[in-house]
Amino acid sequence: MEFCFWIPAVVSAGLAVFLLEVVKLIWLKPLQTRKYFEAQGIQGPPYKLLYGNAPDIVRMASTESSKPLPLTEHNIVPRVLPAYYHWMKTYGENFVFWFGTKPRLCVTQLELVKEILFNKFGHCDKIQIKALGNPGLGRLTGEKWAQHRSILNPAFRLELLKGMVPSIVESCTNMLREWSKSISSGSNEIDVFKEFCILTSDIISRTAFGSSYAEGKHIFHLQAQQVLLFFEAIRSVPIPGFGSLPTRKNRQRWLLEKEIRRCIMQVIESKERTVGIENSGDYGNDLLGLMMTSNKKQREGKLQKNTNMTIDEIIAECQNFYIAGQETTAILLTWTMVLLGMHPTWQERARKEVLEVCGKNDFPNADTVNCLKTVGMILNESLRLYPPAVTLTRQAYKQMKLGRFSIPAGTQLEIPILQIHHDPALWGNSVNEFDPERFGQGISKAAKHPIAFMPFALGPRICIGQNFALLEAKIILAMILQHFSFVISPHYIHAPMQSLLLKPQHGAQIILHKN
Repeated sequence: MEFCFWIPAVVSAGLAVFLLEVVKLIWLKPLQTRKYFEAQGIQGPPYKLLYGNAPDIVRMASTESSKPLPLTEHNIVPRVLPAYYHWMKTYGENFVFWFGTKPRLCVTQLELVKEILFNKFGHCDKIQIKALGNPGLGRLTGEKWAQHRSILNPAFRLELLKGMVPSIVESCTNMLREWSKSISSGSNEIDVFKEFCILTSDIISRTAFGSSYAEGKHIFHLQAQQVLLFFEAIRSVPIPGFGSLPTRKNRQRWLLEKEIRRCIMQVIESKERTVGIENSGDYGNDLLGLMMTSNKKQREGKLQKNTNMTIDEIIAECQNFYIAGQETTAILLTWTMVLLGMHPTWQERARKEVLEVCGKNDFPNADTVNCLKTVGMILNESLRLYPPAVTLTRQAYKQMKLGRFSIPAGTQLEIPILQIHHDPALWGNSVNEFDPERFGQGISKAAKHPIAFMPFALGPRICIGQNFALLEAKIILAMILQHFSFVISPHYIHAPMQSLLLKPQHGAQIILHKN
């Protein structure tokens, strides 16, 4: 009987302890952390129970997305990052807001940004989000990141990038041939965003994986769905354990992950068969080849522990590069075409340079594109005004100092790239004007601070594919300028929006004319 008497008491005590921990997690700790920041002079919007300020961010973004901008308006921060814009005006250049129960410190002071990106390696790193399955290079941390980076770095050496140029030219030639057919048939309006997504998908398939867009089309389609689910996940408040429940969204995510894995395994097995048939043992110097070589050496016992890649890791990296290698360059090219359609004088300057350097009918090559200074300036100005990634996020995994501030472990750190790129204190009064000339003396002298330009991030974790993306964009833009002139279509609606990356909300329609 005594045992039966104690059961309810023990259960009640356990429940009370559990509820107390929940209250600490969702209420007491956030309030304590807020006071900790306020004591250091860092203000921000008030914490709201469980959800934090996430609903405010979604609400403001939804409101702004219903209002297009004037055609040549490049002051896009209030539309793309309305919450940040409002809070910065209210609370100052560094402020803290709440993503669920997690504090997120927005940092715009460049000396602090420099500390985060260059000097705090080991103290803060990428936030781990499980919605995209196993992490690739872009989301790995610590020793695993360093290991994968060292394996993949050789794929982006200059001599290997030069070897990718013929594949880029071939893919672009096929696209331009279709554009010419479309014009000949009387249809000269195209959505360049859709066109560039297909083009860059084909290029990354050829150059990184030795396949083609036709073979990888299903993978890109599946990953487009996966990215939408990922974007929903990062905009929603994380609830511990919720990602393991068989909800409709989670089941959909698991099925997508399984199918993507199956498709990528087919690409890997195809390369394995090719090497077997040729009996060369050489997987090549593309991304997939380097990873498979590492895996082979591991299986043969020729690599030390922690210097190899498993099949699961190879699949994760393939997923990472299928997404990163396709969307970023497609978005860069899209906004560049829109800007040149808005600014015909710069379009003509770029075309004149391309024709002088490359001629009318010769394909650009790795040497000639290096001489396209005006084209490079235009691409940089496009990346400044419309950077594909509008924010960078890190997380402090241990207590750390940041300038004069003390940052508690678990704090997320947000760097609003878009805001920094549109800061008149850094770029002058013409900050919201399209002026490629500001990059005439190089990137480091374009602004009043040498690290004010960061479309590919900075520091040890700078985008590994930066040089490839810029080479690809230069070649494609040069080939377009050789053969076509273009203007903005009357159907184009100027509505940049954040959907994981900075995309045109209603497409990017232009009118083409053959030169």
